Amino acid sequence: KVLQLLLEPTGVECHFVEDGRQAVEAWRQRAWDVILMDIQMPVMDGIAAARAIRAEEAFLGRCPTPIIALTANALQHQREEYAAAGMDDFIGKPVQPEALFAALERATRNAPDRVEPEAPAARV
Repeated sequence: KVLQLLLEPTGVECHFVEDGRQAVEAWRQRAWDVILMDIQMPVMDGIAAARAIRAEEAFLGRCPTPIIALTANALQHQREEYAAAGMDDFIGKPVQPEALFAALERATRNAPDRVEPEAPAARV
């Protein structure tokens, strides 16, 4: 809810999901400019979801979507784990608007234009 309150007035189109598995599925459905990935989610945590997205990007040759970790767990070894999972940046909780907007700026600064993913080919 906090992210929604901060982002929607800026004109940012937001899409929220309840768990990591839904985050991966939402990523599969369209190209996103950036993913704000909560680390502690049910079903599949943010680390596993980021790894799944990165693995599929590599397999499909899809342009990497910037993933920003969103968590209160900010110790150095935890941040290293997020980076190792393929996350590009980190925002601590509670979310500070300045940190959020700075991370979004870094993530989208030189990002290529995103193209919607093609429908998967039929498999026989």
